[in-house]
Amino acid sequence: MPGLYKECERMLTPAHTGLTERISTTRSSTGIVLDEAVVEARGRMRDTLSSWCALVAEGRGIPAPAERDVAALAAFLTARLDWLAAHPAAGEFAAEIAELAGDATEALDPRRGRARGLGPCPRPGCTAVVALRPDTGGRVGCGSGHVWQPHEWLSLSSRLARQEYVA
Repeated sequence: MPGLYKECERMLTPAHTGLTERISTTRSSTGIVLDEAVVEARGRMRDTLSSWCALVAEGRGIPAPAERDVAALAAFLTARLDWLAAHPAAGEFAAEIAELAGDATEALDPRRGRARGLGPCPRPGCTAVVALRPDTGGRVGCGSGHVWQPHEWLSLSSRLARQEYVA
């Protein structure tokens, strides 16, 4: 769990490559990326582990971890895994942990990504938005069905930046 939680955190933090993207004449700012599936997976990990820690703490008569740090929560549960395994809710615990791991892994899958709008379609009369679709292998196209092949992407980028229309 802590490893998946950290990987989700990494997905929400922009990579700093040292390069800055130029759009028109201004630099684009890179902030936190709010991928709902990743944010939800992280929240569910923390909440679920906290809930199980509370059950263990109450059942063992010991204090639960004071902080809601996923690594600390997981360590607390791991140290008391024998007690949890003997508890009547052990099957539910195992199922929830497996579901959390599956959801986080799915949220981290780059093929699951949402379409990223690039700008208005440059084809005459088309009002659709051109988008990059990670879930289709990185296809670039608009909602009306216009598609650009990889060898056309640089030219498309220039047209989108200038809002130039092509035949």
